[in-house]
Amino acid sequence: MEKQEILRYLGAGNSDEQLDQLIARAQELLVQVSTPRYVSGRFSLSVKRDGAVLGGRFLPSKTLAAHLRGCREAFLVAFTLGPGVDALIKRCELTEMALVPVLQACAAVYTEEQADLAQRDLEDYAQRAGLYLRPRYSPGYGDFSLTAQRFLFDALQVSKKIGITLTDTCLMLPMKSITGVVGLSPDPSLCHVGKCMSCSAVHCPFRKAAENDDQE
Repeated sequence: MEKQEILRYLGAGNSDEQLDQLIARAQELLVQVSTPRYVSGRFSLSVKRDGAVLGGRFLPSKTLAAHLRGCREAFLVAFTLGPGVDALIKRCELTEMALVPVLQACAAVYTEEQADLAQRDLEDYAQRAGLYLRPRYSPGYGDFSLTAQRFLFDALQVSKKIGITLTDTCLMLPMKSITGVVGLSPDPSLCHVGKCMSCSAVHCPFRKAAENDDQE
């Protein structure tokens, strides 16, 4: 797990010996309890001005449409670290509260990293097809509504295949889970955008930090 990303989630510019020990302990525990699972599926895509048609279903979102412009097909993906992480965090809330924010930060980074590793099958397909992958774009980014989770879950049979469930408000359980849309483009120049730069949450402190890093 990349330490700088963990510190970024914690809002800490620097680390010290005590924090380093907490991070190391959190990382060890997370690896022990995680049971990563992943599912993906390739769907036809048609990009409109105010949304995208994926597998015959229109998903309204101008930011999603902008993100997928130039793509003709896309993968839907879902990934989870499994229920053990949620159980670990709840246990530490009762027994070791100082570790909880570090666990949350490490788990967020670990989820992203493991989801990226799981998507290697997408990279293999894109390479064979002479295409390039856009960064993963998830419900909840920009104006891409969280309610789109229901379509992704149905299309991929997420609950049946990897055990993630949706709450009434379209949040995922286990919490350390990710869904998203990954476009396939013939143009490599549009496929290098970083995670923060592909999100339209302009007031997010993470995005501001990433922009500052790019300018240095």
